[in-house]
Amino acid sequence: MTTIEFDATKKLIFLDAGIISIDGSEIFYVPVVMDTGATVTILSPDLLVNLGYDPASPNLPRIRMITGSGVEYAPCLIVSGLVVGEERVNNIEILCHDLPVEAGIDGLLGMNFLNKFDVIVEHSSSQFHLKPI
Repeated sequence: MTTIEFDATKKLIFLDAGIISIDGSEIFYVPVVMDTGATVTILSPDLLVNLGYDPASPNLPRIRMITGSGVEYAPCLIVSGLVVGEERVNNIEILCHDLPVEAGIDGLLGMNFLNKFDVIVEHSSSQFHLKPI
């Protein structure tokens, strides 16, 4: 089980997620927000390009997503793995979409990662726990 501390005074739960490169040789950690309203994890296309992925490939399916500004279609690809704390999910779908720069994050950790775990949020201790199912 992984335990991660967060700032309970903030309205969102910020954390670092590690994206495994396409060849599996490196893990690059980026700031994300835990988002139980996101069906699929979302990451910046530029970040994925730097790890060897091709979010601009015309062969990728485009998934309909609803954003604050309306309906958009984002390319969907499979990354080798996504790591949070000590927990890893291999071969996970990622939507490639830029978030506003003002957000200060590179992605949203969605339910396709979180549903592999019992997620316990303890605001009193400013911790959340991921326990593999």
